[in-house]
Amino acid sequence: MEKNKKIIIAGTVIVIIGIAAYFAFFGNQGQIYNQDTKGPITVKKGDTFKISLISNPTTGYQWNADFDETLIELVNTSYKADEPQLMGSGGTEIFEFKIIGSNADTNIRFTYSRSWESVPPIDEKSFEIKIK
Repeated sequence: MEKNKKIIIAGTVIVIIGIAAYFAFFGNQGQIYNQDTKGPITVKKGDTFKISLISNPTTGYQWNADFDETLIELVNTSYKADEPQLMGSGGTEIFEFKIIGSNADTNIRFTYSRSWESVPPIDEKSFEIKIK
């Protein structure tokens, strides 16, 4: 019985060390944040992460990202329609970023507007980014 306890404890320790090593090496790779995210997003150089925002392109509105291009690179944007896909229904715009700078605090600011209108955006979101 004592031998089984030692095996279980050793196995648990190995799993915990493995998980810690994974996160130390890979950081926030692929982490997804949304409009409800509170507090700063903490990342390091080389990390990738996504920000998803509720959107409805059938209205002509879209999210536009403003950020420091010396620290952050926009890797990809995509749109995922809500299910079931009905005419005029909304979905989610997804922005994928990669950290290219280090040791800085910055923001990613999103505005939701129609590109052809000269009026203020109808919505804004801001995400604080802490780069280690």
